[in-house]
Amino acid sequence: MVRNKAKTEGLFDVAQLNNTLRVYNPWWDQINYSWDNPEFKRDYFPVGVRHLEEKHNLALLINGPRRVGKTTLMRQLMEYLATHNKVVPQRIFFFSLDDPFIQQLPADEQGAGFEKLIFGWEEVLGQRLADAKEPLFCFLDEVQRLPNWELYIKRYVDLHYPIRFIISGSASHTIFRKSLESLLGRLVDVSLPPFSFREWVRFHYPETGEWLTALSQDRIDIKDRSTIEKAVNKIIEKVNREGIALLNQYANEYAQAGGFPQLWEQNPVERAQFVDLQYVQRVTLEDLRLIKEIRRPEIFHQFLRYAFARTGEEYNLEQLAGKIKTTRVTLSGALPLLFQTELIRKVERFTNKPVRLRSTHAKLYAADTMLYEAITKVSADLHGSDKGRIAETLIFNVLRRCAGITDISYFRIPDGAREIDFIVRVGRSLVPVEVKQRTGLEEKYLEPVNYFINEHPSESSFGILITENNLDLLGRVLQIPLGLFLLLA
Repeated sequence: MVRNKAKTEGLFDVAQLNNTLRVYNPWWDQINYSWDNPEFKRDYFPVGVRHLEEKHNLALLINGPRRVGKTTLMRQLMEYLATHNKVVPQRIFFFSLDDPFIQQLPADEQGAGFEKLIFGWEEVLGQRLADAKEPLFCFLDEVQRLPNWELYIKRYVDLHYPIRFIISGSASHTIFRKSLESLLGRLVDVSLPPFSFREWVRFHYPETGEWLTALSQDRIDIKDRSTIEKAVNKIIEKVNREGIALLNQYANEYAQAGGFPQLWEQNPVERAQFVDLQYVQRVTLEDLRLIKEIRRPEIFHQFLRYAFARTGEEYNLEQLAGKIKTTRVTLSGALPLLFQTELIRKVERFTNKPVRLRSTHAKLYAADTMLYEAITKVSADLHGSDKGRIAETLIFNVLRRCAGITDISYFRIPDGAREIDFIVRVGRSLVPVEVKQRTGLEEKYLEPVNYFINEHPSESSFGILITENNLDLLGRVLQIPLGLFLLLA
């Protein structure tokens, strides 16, 4: 792709271009610019800093659901460059590609509009980008709104421009798959999920900040019981056994608040409206259309609402199609697309076969308990009538953040006599994880986990039972309180 400056002439007058750039980049003109960023930094901030300081020219893509803090993270990285690394302000460029400056243009002219912005940056720098002697930093928000955005990034990287691209997109890794394939070897991809419990506690209870930040630096290997024991003991050293009840209280607050910071101050009606608009309708009408035109979006909307409301519930494809008033064929075509949003995850039955066969039964888990609460209007209370599904959803979203996991399934023998919520596979190792949101512990709750370990002795050497307040790291089944386990990832 060759830049065509002539094509961009006349798109916008110089004054409009200059004003647009300075609205987004006020630090170019203001001495001692006040960034006014949140002081709180997510666990992913050090990842971004390491990328900025690496000696390579790879682009960084920060992708994830809407309203999880992608733009805030980018602004914090810009502030770090300006204040910590003393980068000249004009070398830091920021623009959101959902701005009318770009979006008012026909799709086939939006690339030319983007090029016009880049020419404007050159004017500010007083030199061509290619001639810069110091690294330049280009932050592009909502990059998925620019058609063929990956081709522009690829060109600048391949031509060895001294530009470090940091870009964000409100879509999942899998939705970006085709774009990422063309950027293979040129881009680092970081998925930013909703706030984890550990981040939520740090934010709302700042006195925990130092030791929880230190804990986030530890890599938990879920297949290695020694690393789990070490992390659990570190937490106990900080909170003591008496503090387990407090962690469980925090976990209940987190379950009801969710991991989307913009929604924390909203009332239930506002949250419900926001979720239906942002995570039901816009996901279908905008994000999924990046990969396929959606002919009947109402089917997708109904399914997402159904899945959020029934997180942790097993479904049968035939029955589910009937409940949302569609056919099995239609639903079968829609499901792969819906799973790509990463707002819901599918967990299939354990088979212990190298190739998973297509199954008509699976469980669905919402990416955040707030999605359940917003749709059902029922509090995501760990002491309420749906405490089991809420606890399972919290644990699932912790497990999928653990490093190295290749699969998560659930175990049920045909007669239903033994069930285990999660079988976590890491390479050849299997770790059964059972969740029982209750205070008392009876021996019968250990039996399914012990049964599974006995049936798979070469792959499974220990299991995990998560309850409300039991802590026992000595047996073959580690017993860990819910609020404590949620801090591990």
